Amino acid sequence: MYRARKIFERITGFPSCHASTLVELPDGDLRAAWYAGSREGAKDVAIFASRKRQGSDHWMYPKMIVNTPNCSEGNPVLFADAKGQIRLFYVTMYGDRWTECKVYYLKSRTMGKSWSERGVLRDELGWMTRNKPLYLSNGGILLPVYDERNWHSMVMISEDGGDTWNTYGDLSSPKGVIQPTVVQRGDGSLLMLMRSRDGEIWRSTSVDLGRNWEAAHPTDLPNPNCGVDMVRLHSGNIALVYNDTRCGRTPLTVALSTDEGESWEYKRDLETELGEYSYPAVIQTRDGGIHITYTYRRVSIMHVEVDEAWIRG
Repeated sequence: MYRARKIFERITGFPSCHASTLVELPDGDLRAAWYAGSREGAKDVAIFASRKRQGSDHWMYPKMIVNTPNCSEGNPVLFADAKGQIRLFYVTMYGDRWTECKVYYLKSRTMGKSWSERGVLRDELGWMTRNKPLYLSNGGILLPVYDERNWHSMVMISEDGGDTWNTYGDLSSPKGVIQPTVVQRGDGSLLMLMRSRDGEIWRSTSVDLGRNWEAAHPTDLPNPNCGVDMVRLHSGNIALVYNDTRCGRTPLTVALSTDEGESWEYKRDLETELGEYSYPAVIQTRDGGIHITYTYRRVSIMHVEVDEAWIRG
């Protein structure tokens, strides 16, 4: 199975978009969010969102949900918690660089139709979000984060349903690793993959639910200094979406691991033409569909649905 559709063609007045996030709502609908403006980091950059009704082939026209005056927004992350709330984590840039960001969050009890007043997740400037949280086997919530100032990766963990958070890990490489994505494996251990400037995706594992992490080390998967995302599937296999190259942001590839992320036997390209296809978000819905959103040439967000059979090709 393979289905592809753009969430929108263009947003009037906001010609550049990037960094999508995706979540399945409790009623089976999908909601996506991303940031858009005149260019990355510009003062007019806001966060937009769209919803796709279950069974529909079309996404609703995007609506602006976060817009801080004279500040650029970035890296939204959607999460459906066990309380029936939708949470949105994101950063606001107080300056001209990602190192001047602060991490905020919003909550919605109306599936994203309305949002609470924003709260501060991390007051210290330079911290960033990018990839989705996950529930751990002990009920805790793990949110991958990173520090843009030194290019180190960490996780934040909440033991009280997202009310309070503690930070663990301080993962690095010779040139830095950021934007971690994490899954829990069948034996309970955690696998983290990270974007790097070293030419490869880097990885680490934790055997104590994210409190301590082994030293990061490279994989044999190339990375052109661009975001990656992965999800553990209902089958127990792991799907990874990344740019399978050391230079540029094409192709964009989905890979499947049948051995808990130790190797990636199956690979299938989603995009191969010239242009930027980047910053994927990947989830699996309750009906088994593997849904991927990604930046499409910086002018749109593409939504693709595949299954394991298609990846195996």
